[in-house]
Order: sequence, then structure tokens, then C-alpha cells
Amino acid sequence: MKAAFWRFAHQHYQSRTPLLLVDVAAFTWFAFFALIYGAALLAGWSPDFIDVLVGLLLVGGPLLVGVLHRRIRIEAAKAPDALSRKRLLTSR
Repeated sequence: MKAAFWRFAHQHYQSRTPLLLVDVAAFTWFAFFALIYGAALLAGWSPDFIDVLVGLLLVGGPLLVGVLHRRIRIEAAKAPDALSRKRLLTSR
């Protein structure tokens, strides 16, 4: 799984830098929906199964994307060829 992740990162970001705006957008989306769902739960709302799945997708999806994109951005900032080195290191 790590090898596939770093292969994806290398293929998509070898010629361009990862944008900080993607991280900010993902974490803002996460914070907004976490606040909305948290306030609804505190107000006494009891979700059914479908509401829980939608909530997990709206809260967990952007958080996962933001964290993974942040890892790519931090690794890419180390050196110009850091993503290719990381791809080779994890493919062994």
C-alpha cells in the first residue's frame, strides 16, 4: 500500500509542487462538517445508519485526503528528487 501511495505521489507531483491550498481546503471542509455533526449530536440528534455513513464520508474523507496530501507536500519539500527516492525505497 505504501508503494502504491508513493508511486501515485511521484507520478502526479514529479513536475509540479503540491499546493498548500489543497491542504487548507480539505482541513476546512473537515472542520466545518465535524462542527456541524458535533453540534447536532450535542443537540440530541440520533442518526440512523445512512446518516452515520454520510457523516463519515463528509468528515473522514476530506481529513484523509488532507493528511495524505500533507505527507506528500512535506516529503516533496525535502529535495527535488525526494518523491522518486521515496518511491524507489518503498518499492523494494
